[in-house]
Amino acid sequence: MNHRPALAPSPAVTGNRRSSVADAITAFSTSLSFDDLPGAAIDAAKRSILDTLAVAVAGTRSRAGRSALKAFAAHANGGPATVLGTPLRAHPSIAALVNGTMAHALDFDDVWADDDGVLAWRGHPSVCVLPAVLAAGEAEGCDGATALLAYVIGVEIAGKLGTAFGPHLGRAGFHPTPIVGTLATAAAVARVLGVDRERANAMLGLAATEASGLCRNFGTDTKPFHAGHAAQAGLQATLLAREGFTANPEAVTDYLKLHHGPEDADAVAVLETLGKLYDIVAPGLSIKKYPCCRFTHLPLDAMFMLLEQERFDASDLEALTIRIQPGADDALIYKEPRTGLEGKFSMEYTLAAAMLDGRVTLASFTDEMVLRPEVRALMKRVRTEYKPEPGAEAVACTPRGEYRALATVVRGDPANPLSWDEILQKCHQCLEGIVSAECVDRLVDAVKRLEQLPDVRHLTGLLCAENF
Repeated sequence: MNHRPALAPSPAVTGNRRSSVADAITAFSTSLSFDDLPGAAIDAAKRSILDTLAVAVAGTRSRAGRSALKAFAAHANGGPATVLGTPLRAHPSIAALVNGTMAHALDFDDVWADDDGVLAWRGHPSVCVLPAVLAAGEAEGCDGATALLAYVIGVEIAGKLGTAFGPHLGRAGFHPTPIVGTLATAAAVARVLGVDRERANAMLGLAATEASGLCRNFGTDTKPFHAGHAAQAGLQATLLAREGFTANPEAVTDYLKLHHGPEDADAVAVLETLGKLYDIVAPGLSIKKYPCCRFTHLPLDAMFMLLEQERFDASDLEALTIRIQPGADDALIYKEPRTGLEGKFSMEYTLAAAMLDGRVTLASFTDEMVLRPEVRALMKRVRTEYKPEPGAEAVACTPRGEYRALATVVRGDPANPLSWDEILQKCHQCLEGIVSAECVDRLVDAVKRLEQLPDVRHLTGLLCAENF
C-alpha cells in the first residue's frame, strides 16, 4: 500500500474559473505532479493497469485483435513501441491503435463503477489512455512514475468529461469511450512528451476533430476499434502539436455541441474539480468479473445469487424476469444475437448462458456457444421489466414456485471489489497459453513497482512475445 497525501486540491487546479474547457484540461494535465497524487489513486491505477495489460494480451486471440495485427502491425517497419503479446514493434501511433483495439476486443477491460446508463455512462478509460501512454513512453524513454502520472491524468479527464456529458451522450447514440477518450488520451500523452500549455491547447483542437464512435457498432469488431482509434488519435494529436501543428482550441466547444453535450461553462465547472476529487478513487473503476458489456453485470450478479440460494436447473425454469431501472440496458441492443460479439451485448443470452452453464467466462462468447439450440430455447424465457429503484432483481418462475434475488452493487466495483487474488486469477485466465506463469509473476511485480522503474520499457518488455 502506498503512503501518499490524503485527497486534497492540487495546486494545479486552484484559482479562478478557467475560460474554456481546453484551458481547464491543459492546466491540470501540464501542472499536476506525481507528488500530488494520493496513495488511493496510485493503488487504484496499478490495479487497472495490470488488468488492462492482461486483457490486451488476451485480445491477441480475438478476431478484432487478429485483424488489427494483420492490417497494421504485421506490415509496420519496426519502431520503438511494443505491440503487446507479439514480437512486433511499430511506430507509437500504430502500437497505440493495435494495443487499444486488442485491449477492448474482449470487453473484459475496466469501466467506470457508475457506468449503468442511469446516472452516468462514461465508458472505458483505460483502453484508450494506457496504450497511448505506454507507446509514447517507450518512444521517449520515460520513467515509470511519469507513465503512472500520465495514466491518472488521462483517466481523470475522461471521468470528468464523461460526468459533464452524463448519460445523454450514450443515449444519443454516441459511444462515450472514444468521444471522451480521445481528448483524455491526448492530455495524458502530452504529459509523457512534455508538451507545454500553448501546444497542449492546440493539441486538444486536433483531438476534438478526431473524436468519434457510434453505439450502433456495439457487438461488432468496430467497438474495440473505437478504443484503438481514440488511443491513436489522441497520441497523434499530441505528436503533431509538439511539432508546431496548429489547431483552434475552441474546437473543443464545438465538440461539446456536436455531441449534444453541456454548455462550455457547465463543462468547465465539472473540470474544475480535477485534482480535488479523484474519480479513479470514487466512484472508481470496476474491474470486470465477466467478459461482456457492463450493463449485463448487475443482472448476472443477481442471477448467480439466485442460483446459489435456490437449487433448480434450466429445465425447471418457466420464465426468468430481470427487473432493472430504465436506461440500465441501453447498450444491450441484441435480443437474438447470432455471434459471440453480439452475445456480449445481449441480456437474453448472458442470462441464459449463466443459467445453463452456471458461469460466464471468455469461453461463453464464441459463435458456437451463442448458437446452441438449448441456449436459444432458454433465451425465449428471459424478459426485462423496469422499476424505479436501483439494483437488478432476478425473478425465476418454476413449477415449485417463484424465487427472487436482488443485486445492488456490481461485483468488481470498488464498493464490492474483486480481491487481489481474484484479479491475479483473472490475469492468469487471460494470459494462459500465451504467457508463462513466471512471466505473469514478473509482470505483477513490475506493475506494483511502477513508479520505481527507471524506464517504462522495463514493463512493456515483459509483454513482448519473444520474452515469454
